[in-house]
Amino acid sequence: MCTLEGAGATGRLRGVLSRGSRVGIIASVLALGGCVPKGLRLNAPNIAEAAARDPTPVEVEPITSGGGIAGIYYEPGPAAVLTAAISGELRGRALHGGEPGGYAVRCSLDRFATRTHTSVTDGQETLTAYADLSCEAKRVEDGAVVWRGELRGRTSASEPNVLGSDAQTTQRLLDRAASDLAREMASDLAIRGLALVAAPSARVFADAEQQRLQMGLDDSPFGNAALEEAVGDATAALRATSDTSAGVRAAAWNAIAMAAGPGEPWVAAATLQLDDDARVRFVQYKALARLGSAVAMGQLKAAAQVEGDPLLAELLADSIKSGGIGLARSRRQ
Repeated sequence: MCTLEGAGATGRLRGVLSRGSRVGIIASVLALGGCVPKGLRLNAPNIAEAAARDPTPVEVEPITSGGGIAGIYYEPGPAAVLTAAISGELRGRALHGGEPGGYAVRCSLDRFATRTHTSVTDGQETLTAYADLSCEAKRVEDGAVVWRGELRGRTSASEPNVLGSDAQTTQRLLDRAASDLAREMASDLAIRGLALVAAPSARVFADAEQQRLQMGLDDSPFGNAALEEAVGDATAALRATSDTSAGVRAAAWNAIAMAAGPGEPWVAAATLQLDDDARVRFVQYKALARLGSAVAMGQLKAAAQVEGDPLLAELLADSIKSGGIGLARSRRQ
């Protein structure tokens, strides 16, 4: 596993061997081939603004950095890029309800981290990304605080890349991961934190090339479960969890994950069958971690005892340590 650590352009680059590695020579090759001492540039997805009549405005102030940045990133850096990306997602969601004057949101970036791992056997590079925001939302009308909470984004992306030697592949994976992180956190803020309603609408990129480059998990075919986190509309996603394509299965589980949260009914089976594909298992673990129930946490702990993929083992350990990563729906009227 390759870990980029540090803050901004002054960060240190460090190769970390996975604890599950049994072949020292291969691990050394991974560390040298996958850890190129270069920074990465974060790019905000270019999301088209929704054509909505009198939408509820949610303005995100420039996110401040709390210092928990793991990685070497060129300016403008994770906080500024997430500000632009989340703002773009909110403007693309056709939000309604809440206060007529809308909301102003202030957030601090407590954590941003990326990890990469390249498989020697199949020449596949996988990137995982973590983002934690501490946020406070105020009514624009009178400045009263109406919600405080933690937004946690977790995502992964994969693509062929022999020994991690192609930096452009890593950049593409990072762009897709950043896009999915922003979507998750914007959705949790609007739907769960502020109790707004998103009109049924597709997530529309500025053009087809932007969509190709920056869309990660495409769960738009599953309708409201993906766009509104509506638990009752997850039927199509559940059917797709048995699709022959791993990409479709991962997207389906992502829709289920976004509909999961503390206190929510669990739409999947009481004991789910873990997928053979690592990327699909990542999203399955995320779904359980977002649910955060005693049964779900028990499943995560059991999986942690047998999971051999270093990136997935890290997600499991992280989710167990925090007692889950989900956000309960606001009951605010």
